[in-house]
Amino acid sequence: MQPQRFQLICEGNGINVIKVMPESAVKFGSYEAAKRVIARLEGHGDAKQITSWSKFVAGGIAGMVSQAVVYPLDTLKFRMQCETVEGGLHGNRLIIQTAKRMWHANGVPAFYRGLPMGLAGMFPYAAIDLGTFEYLKRWLTIRNAKKLGCHEEDALPGSFTTALIGGFSGAFGASVVYPVNLLRTRLQSQGTAVHPRTYTGIMDVTRQTLK
Repeated sequence: MQPQRFQLICEGNGINVIKVMPESAVKFGSYEAAKRVIARLEGHGDAKQITSWSKFVAGGIAGMVSQAVVYPLDTLKFRMQCETVEGGLHGNRLIIQTAKRMWHANGVPAFYRGLPMGLAGMFPYAAIDLGTFEYLKRWLTIRNAKKLGCHEEDALPGSFTTALIGGFSGAFGASVVYPVNLLRTRLQSQGTAVHPRTYTGIMDVTRQTLK
């Protein structure tokens, strides 16, 4: 593969890497905080004893909070990728130019295009992802404890099994909400070189996509 083509494929990865750390930190921190709040609302105060439905809700809240925090970086990443053409700007210069264009076009709101759609999609995704992970991990722990005849704390799934559970729950959640994420991405990338079509809002992007 030619170096220039490889660069085109990887364009925007730097922002993506920068985005991942705060996004993950906020998501898991918010998840634990949401579980503690829900545990107090349930009247027992133990985050480990909340119901499965409560874990889904906590996961959805955590996903929405993390999405809102990193959304400007997410939008900038998509805009960069859609402005990347052969012979054009790349790297930091493309980041600066894209950010300036967005700012001059609509100021701060330009960085939050499609946020309601993103939050609407993130709630079920994070809820399904974290909720499914917690459910499967709990189910395997109980199963192992009964099989081995030991306490549940000594029957937690191994690292490899935990990784498989995490991969499955993430893929399952992403598959369920993919249509919503598609609409969000189109709103974020509208008006760029790769996606010149523009939309007036959520209803318009939905109508045009279905058409």
